[in-house]
Amino acid sequence: MKKKSFSIVVLLYITGALAFLTAIAYLGTFTRYMADDYCEAYVTQTYSPLGAVLNRYEAGNWRAANRYSNLLFVGVAESLLGRQNIEIVPVLMIIFWEIGLIILVRQFRKLAGLQWHILVDIFLGTTLAFLSILEAPNPFQTFYWRSSMVTHFVPLVFLNFLIAFLFFRSNKEAAVSAWSMLVIFFAAFVIGGFSEPPVTVMIVGSGLGFVYAWFFVKHKMRRTLLFLTGCIFAGAASALIAMAVSPAASNLGADTPSFVEWIQRTTQYTYLFVIDTIKRLPLPILFSIVCPALLVFVFYRDKTISNIPNGQTRHNIALALPFILILLIAAGFSTSAYGQSFPVERARFFAHYLMTVTLVFEGVLLGIWISQIKWGFFNTVFFAYLPILIMLMMVVYPFRAALRVIQDVPDYRAREQAWDRRDAHIYKLREFGQTDLTVPQFDGVDGVKELDTYQTHWVNRCAAKYYQVNSIRAIPIHGEEDMEAYYNYYGN
Repeated sequence: MKKKSFSIVVLLYITGALAFLTAIAYLGTFTRYMADDYCEAYVTQTYSPLGAVLNRYEAGNWRAANRYSNLLFVGVAESLLGRQNIEIVPVLMIIFWEIGLIILVRQFRKLAGLQWHILVDIFLGTTLAFLSILEAPNPFQTFYWRSSMVTHFVPLVFLNFLIAFLFFRSNKEAAVSAWSMLVIFFAAFVIGGFSEPPVTVMIVGSGLGFVYAWFFVKHKMRRTLLFLTGCIFAGAASALIAMAVSPAASNLGADTPSFVEWIQRTTQYTYLFVIDTIKRLPLPILFSIVCPALLVFVFYRDKTISNIPNGQTRHNIALALPFILILLIAAGFSTSAYGQSFPVERARFFAHYLMTVTLVFEGVLLGIWISQIKWGFFNTVFFAYLPILIMLMMVVYPFRAALRVIQDVPDYRAREQAWDRRDAHIYKLREFGQTDLTVPQFDGVDGVKELDTYQTHWVNRCAAKYYQVNSIRAIPIHGEEDMEAYYNYYGN
C-alpha cells in the first residue's frame, strides 16, 4: 500500500479541516455586542467579576441568574481584554476547542493502550472539531453571540481539557494527591456552573465512569479512577445544587411537570433529536464513521496488534456506545423537559458533539476490526490505491465547507462596520450632551435581538446603562443615502 501517498492525502484533509476552523474563527472577529451582552457587560463593569456573580445570584430577578460561571467568565474577559474581548473570545475558544480535542484523543489513546503516530491524534482531534462545529444548528448563537457561547460552548471547551486531564492522571501509577482531587472538584464545579445541560451530562457521565471503575476495573488504576470520577461527580453535583437553590429557581413557577411527565418529555425530546439529526445530516454522519475507519484501517492493516482489546471486548464497546450516547443526551435534555420546552438550537450543540464523538469512536473500532480481516482482495494492486482515492474524495468535504464559510465574510464585515459606526456615533452624541438617543436600527442575526424601537425594551434599557445615557431607541433607516443623511444631521 502506498502509505507515503496516503499520508500526504491525510495531511491535505487536516489542512482542509483547519482551513474550515480558521474560517469559523475568523468570522468571530466581526462579533459585536447584542442583546444580553449589553446587560452582562454593564454588570461586570459596575462590579468586580466575582461581585457581579454574587449580586446577580442573590437578586434572582435576572434571567438565568443561577448560572454563576458564565457571568464570571464574562467579567474576567471584560477585565483582561476590555471591549475587544467580544471579538477575541470566540477566536480563542475555537482554537482551544481544536487543541483540547487533539489532547483528549491523545490521552485517551494512551490510556487505552493504542499505539499510532501523532498524526492520527491530530487527524481524529481535528475531525471531531470540524464535524461538531459543522453540525451546529445555529453557529451564530453557539459560537459568536457571547451570552449564548459562554452558556453552551465554553463549558464544553473546558470539559475537554478536564476529561483529558482525567485520562492523563489515570495513566499514572502514583496515588492521587489531595490537591489534585481539590483541583478536579473545583474545575467540575466551575464548568457545571455555566448551564444546566453540561452539568447534568457531567453528573451522569462521571456516575457511569464511577460505576464502571467500581465493578469492572480490577487492575491498579481502579483506585485512581474511583477518586477522579468521584471528584468530578461531587463537583458537578455541587454545581447543580448551587443552581437549584438559587433565588432564580423560584421563577420556574408551580406548573412544573410531575416525575412521570418529566421522564416522558425527556424520552420524547431525545428520540426527536436523534431521528431529526439522522434525517437532516446523513452525509456528516456517514463521514464521521467512514473517515476515521479508513485511516485506522490503513494504519493497522500491515501490523500485528497485541495491545488493543480483543474482538469480543471491541464488540461489546461498539454495542454499548449508542446506549451511553442516548443516556447522556437524555441527561442534557432533562433540564429542558423540566422547563417544558424542546431545547433551542444552541442548547442542542452538546448533543451533536456527543454524537460526533460516538460516531468517530465507532469508526475507529470499525477500522481496527476490518484491518484484522484476512481477505485476499486487500493484497491486490487495485486495493493498494483504493484508500487513497477514497480519502481524496473526503478531502473535498472540509475545503468545500471552508469556502462556504468564507462566503459569509462580506455580510459579517458589513454588519461590523455598521455597528462600529453607530457605536462611535453614540459616544459622539453623548459628548454633545445628549442623553436620550435615537440611533439606526439593524436587523437581528439568527434569532438574536437587536436594539428595539421602544426605549423601554429590556435590550434598550441594558444598552442605555452600558452607554451611560438615559435612553436609547432605534429606528429603521433604509438606503445608504438616508443613512448618510441621518449621520450628517445628528452628528453635527
